[in-house]
Amino acid sequence: MIVTFCGHRDFQETDDIKARLTGILMTLSAREEPLICYTGGYGSFDRFAARCVKEAQKTAENIRNCLVVPYLTVTLQKELKEQPDFFDEVIYPALEYVPPKYAILRRNEWMVERADLVIGYIAHNFGGAARTWKYAKRKGIPLINLADDTTS
Repeated sequence: MIVTFCGHRDFQETDDIKARLTGILMTLSAREEPLICYTGGYGSFDRFAARCVKEAQKTAENIRNCLVVPYLTVTLQKELKEQPDFFDEVIYPALEYVPPKYAILRRNEWMVERADLVIGYIAHNFGGAARTWKYAKRKGIPLINLADDTTS
């Protein structure tokens, strides 16, 4: 199963949201199939989700923590060198012909198109995370919004 995360870059972590996300990850990892988690790595929610996946890996061996990047930056390369074992895999979708202005949008679409489930924190209907959420909804991907604790 592939889970994609999307949320606002200005996300504020709480113990309640962390417990809910960790619980969802543990439930999904109880299945026999591997749980592959895609995060984007650019905002507060992405970093939060990746940390929750890493925490869940301490208990569940069938979870993979994958960073999906639209392009390499010096900052990203530095972060990966500082924490070489944080992500199990760094994925670069074939976006070399996409203008940099649209690379994150196309990367997000790539992640959604491969997802069996999208877990997000969508508190308002504008910005890149909201756009990705709407894209997943149009594609018929099951959604869990940690902002309002609903499933659609």
